[in-house]
Amino acid sequence: MINVLGIICLVILGLITFVSLYQWGHAILAILFQKLLPAQARNRITRFLILIPAHNEEDGLSETLQSLSALRYPKHLIHIVVIADRCGDGTTTVARNGGARCLERTEGPGGKGAAMSWAMQELRKDGVEFDALVIIDADCVAGPGLLETFDDALANGHEVQQGYNYLSNPWETPFTRVIAVTSVLRNFLFYGGKEPIGCSAMLSGTGMCLSRSVVDRHGWSAFSVAEDWEFSVSLLLNHVPIHFNAWARVFARESKGLKQASRQRLRWATGRYAVTTQGARKLFLKGFTERRIDLIDGAITLTIPNYSTQASLTIVALVCSWFISSNPGWSYLLPWAIGVLASLGAYFLLGAMYTQSPWKTLAGIPYIAVFLPWRLAIEILGLLGFGRKGWGRTFRDSAAHRGTPRT
Repeated sequence: MINVLGIICLVILGLITFVSLYQWGHAILAILFQKLLPAQARNRITRFLILIPAHNEEDGLSETLQSLSALRYPKHLIHIVVIADRCGDGTTTVARNGGARCLERTEGPGGKGAAMSWAMQELRKDGVEFDALVIIDADCVAGPGLLETFDDALANGHEVQQGYNYLSNPWETPFTRVIAVTSVLRNFLFYGGKEPIGCSAMLSGTGMCLSRSVVDRHGWSAFSVAEDWEFSVSLLLNHVPIHFNAWARVFARESKGLKQASRQRLRWATGRYAVTTQGARKLFLKGFTERRIDLIDGAITLTIPNYSTQASLTIVALVCSWFISSNPGWSYLLPWAIGVLASLGAYFLLGAMYTQSPWKTLAGIPYIAVFLPWRLAIEILGLLGFGRKGWGRTFRDSAAHRGTPRT
């Protein structure tokens, strides 16, 4: 029994140690090479088509459209289209009252990916002209400089971009305070650290920008529950890098607590594991064959556990190592587990420092005792394939004031 626990602890600590060092490496690079907000002096000529996939989103869509109307970009160069996919509420009315074109979809395969692919085909039939496509979820608010920063990056040759996805309500509840930190960890400290070494970010489902050339060559070919990661893998395998644009800001309305968030997080988890099974293997094999570090890095990004799971597994290893610490053969595991947990804790605090209000963030730390078991249960259920259903709306309250993370 002691040897079994020792081996389990050894495997967990070995994995999390590698992941922690990997994350810290990215974080250091992100901080050392963080870019200043680029100057906004160029003449704007890029025509943007903004797609908003929506399924029963009448409550949040109005604010999304209002934020798009306030973009610092020539209005005649912006064409906004809402994809009302099987909506049974007032989404279409809100879309048209907000000045957007609305495409209503009532048949065909379900899911966000299928809806976007259908809309692209319909717009192509109609001869809609654009130079770049931006995809924003119907529960998100666009930062006023979103298109300007996308346009600057397009001019620098970045054909696929992922913006910085943050929360519009980071301080509303203890749950949102924890999510605010993990958002900074994922966006600024993780994806932001990939750019200096020539590696790619992963698409995150909203705040994405694709050049017209990429749309014409690849369309939208991802239809799984995790359509963003699936499309990311496809792009990387086809030699199309994904640029993380830290100044292209999108703010999502986060759920207030565990009950509201469970369905969405389970859907994401099960979709991610489904993509990881095949996607990581393809990226690893092609990366080693072609000696491409960006593909190997993409495979690692797909396979490593999220921060919450890392913390939960380390706590499990800490408890097990304490239980067997009296055995001389396994006594080294306890200080190792303490060191790994300290590293993860310091990484979390670093993320908190880069929110716009570290002290407000730290007030949510006691909630971690509830958050981690919930998140681990979600990951286990996702790994087992639960929640692999179609596109569904996550229920949230009305919108709140957004905050901006420091970078």
